[in-house]
Amino acid sequence: MTAARVPRRTGSPLRLTLDRLVYAGLYALVLIAPLAMISHVVKAGAQGSVVVFSDAVGFGALSLLALQVVVSGRWAGTTRAFGLRPVLSLHRQAGKTVLVLVVFHVAILLADDPARLALLDSFTAPPRARAGMLATLGLFALAGTSIFRERLRLSYEHWRGLHLVLTAVVLGAAFAHVVWVDAFTANPLVRWSVLALVLTAAGALFWTRFAHPYAATQRPYRVRSVRRERGNAVTLELEAEDHHGLHFAPGQFARLRAPGSIYGMAEHPFSLSSSAHDPDRPAFTVKALGDFSSAVAHLPLGTQVFVDGPHGEHAHDGPRVRGRLLVAAGIGITPALSVLRTAAEGGDHRPVVLIYGSRRWEDITFREELDDLRRRMSALTVVHVLSQPPAAWGGERGRIREDVLGRHTPRHLDRWSALVCGPAAMVEQTTETLRALGMRRGAIQAEGFG
Repeated sequence: MTAARVPRRTGSPLRLTLDRLVYAGLYALVLIAPLAMISHVVKAGAQGSVVVFSDAVGFGALSLLALQVVVSGRWAGTTRAFGLRPVLSLHRQAGKTVLVLVVFHVAILLADDPARLALLDSFTAPPRARAGMLATLGLFALAGTSIFRERLRLSYEHWRGLHLVLTAVVLGAAFAHVVWVDAFTANPLVRWSVLALVLTAAGALFWTRFAHPYAATQRPYRVRSVRRERGNAVTLELEAEDHHGLHFAPGQFARLRAPGSIYGMAEHPFSLSSSAHDPDRPAFTVKALGDFSSAVAHLPLGTQVFVDGPHGEHAHDGPRVRGRLLVAAGIGITPALSVLRTAAEGGDHRPVVLIYGSRRWEDITFREELDDLRRRMSALTVVHVLSQPPAAWGGERGRIREDVLGRHTPRHLDRWSALVCGPAAMVEQTTETLRALGMRRGAIQAEGFG
């Protein structure tokens, strides 16, 4: 079935700003609400304000943990509002915060009454203490396996499975701990709030791990072609099978799954390199760096593939954008090429500057197509930066740094947008430079890898 070739309309800058404010307000509410809910609850047994404060810290940890399941990189809404990299960074920082809050919660209780050390004896401790210990140990296991994954020689798929199981164990144990501390859950507001929070998190886990993958099987794709590109890259072109395809905006990504791993951990996020005018034929260009990306080159034509997407922030392309700056290094050219292909097919005549860093002239992925696009798009400027140039090379040498950006970016960037994709260090440095050159932070889409 052939889809109508219309680019996917995404949220306006105002809509994205509102989304970000909603998520920020949700975080603040989750952290403040526990203290407000239990501040007037009187626990049996002459409990003082120190213990109430400690319990509020524990409630905050549970709330923040549940929120990480709901607001994560698995949801298109959060990645579209903030971008995948900031969402994952926030997820890591929030996880560390949960662990600190739990340790703080326990430390306050022990400092208030050292006799509570007896609660650490799992043989004699009451159920609430056992559940609390299980949740705490699970949190340490989550942190340890995430920080030391490479040292533990955990594959990404095994780590993801372990991360999922540990999250469910910690969430369940923490919920049981709160329920068994019945002085608080006897309060209807506290009881129903905690129950709603945990059930929401459980529902989010069920949706992302079971319901949504199953929904993807109802919209399968077939491998249409596999092309080897320069720079040890491979382009995988898919074709929608009896549906309208993937409606996305340039700069977004999707996750690919093979039919045999619908409920497994083997899924792989890749940026789209095709034009947004071709939703029925999405294409992904990947570099052979891991098991799956290496195997892409050998996928037989007609192989069924499931696509979860689109996800992530899109390239800023509102009516107020006067021109676009694309800065890419290596395989980071993928989303930039989607922007160029979409602009070329849509007859967009606004100026575009592409600054593209590669190692050698022979390594430039899409080198010939970029030359063709430059001939087709009169307002396109392509600047190649080579770190290992040939002797006769007359272009930019080295890496994409402040001096290169200063020579090739327009003087007035207040009405321009930028898409930056490449190694994390390059992305951070380029973003800072563009800010210094006058570009608004909200006009920069930055996606780093590695």
